[in-house]
Amino acid sequence: MKKTLTLGLLTILAVVGPAHAQQAREAIIAAEKTFAAQAAREGSAAAFLANSTAVSMVVENGQLANAQKVWQSKPPATGTHRLAWHPVMADVAQSGELGYTTGPWTLGSGTQTAAAGEYVTLWHKQPDGQWKFVVDMGVEHSDDAIATPGTVARPQLFAGPATPVPVPAHAIIDLDHTFSKAELHKPLETYQAYLSKEARLLRPGQLALLGPTAQVVISNTLSRAYLFAPTGGYLAASGDLGYVYGTLRRPSTDPRQPEETGSYLRIWRREAVAGWRIVLEVLNESTPAAPAVAVTPVAPASTPAAPATATTPATPPTTDGAAPVRQ
Repeated sequence: MKKTLTLGLLTILAVVGPAHAQQAREAIIAAEKTFAAQAAREGSAAAFLANSTAVSMVVENGQLANAQKVWQSKPPATGTHRLAWHPVMADVAQSGELGYTTGPWTLGSGTQTAAAGEYVTLWHKQPDGQWKFVVDMGVEHSDDAIATPGTVARPQLFAGPATPVPVPAHAIIDLDHTFSKAELHKPLETYQAYLSKEARLLRPGQLALLGPTAQVVISNTLSRAYLFAPTGGYLAASGDLGYVYGTLRRPSTDPRQPEETGSYLRIWRREAVAGWRIVLEVLNESTPAAPAVAVTPVAPASTPAAPATATTPATPPTTDGAAPVRQ
């Protein structure tokens, strides 16, 4: 009986899943564009408050913070600078309730650009059917040559089949914990083992590192390990897409390389051939003067197996004269 039910669920997911996921993907792209349009029209504070939930997270000077508390605490907009952005990549879980968009952002007035960078927004479908962001994080870089909006790409590697039964919510945090534990001892080897061939890495001061470029940069620059402490995460009901966010610290014994602190966001995708892989990672660092914010790490419930194989930037200018950019 259980076998029959499982086969039935698999059949339903195989037929309905792709169409449902495509509709959800179009919905989050539309939600992101509406979000950006509202920011241009009404200001960043209004847009971020309207598109977040009571538990949504943003990063301010490298520190994780509640999105609504951050934006409610800002004084009324007085500046002329406006924050603009658009998606260049979007993906959703096969269950259709979780997805992400990523792309470039700029802060400026008219033709003058004051700051630029890359962002990622995690979207979660709410009980009333609306899409709200649950995590918004990004980095700043010096290049303001931002491409104009166009076609929004999607991953080319196939996702693994949707899980027909619910999986433990803590499984994605367990997976991230396993990665973090291994990375602490062998940073380069661990990243090489877990990065998707289509991985996107967002790092302070750099344009988005994509695919093979990400692999090369990791191989040439990763000489010191990070201490990652997860503080939250979510795994889609289909068991093929999830995310974890938390705090980071990179100790140093060399005075020429000061200790780094900040926050991270990591998006995991279960690929059909390679298994669980990191498809997007954002490392957002605090400036030296940033006050420490205590966040209690989430304790992993268990240690999962390794993924299957087949196989300090300056604080950017403020948006609308009131709040930090998408970092």
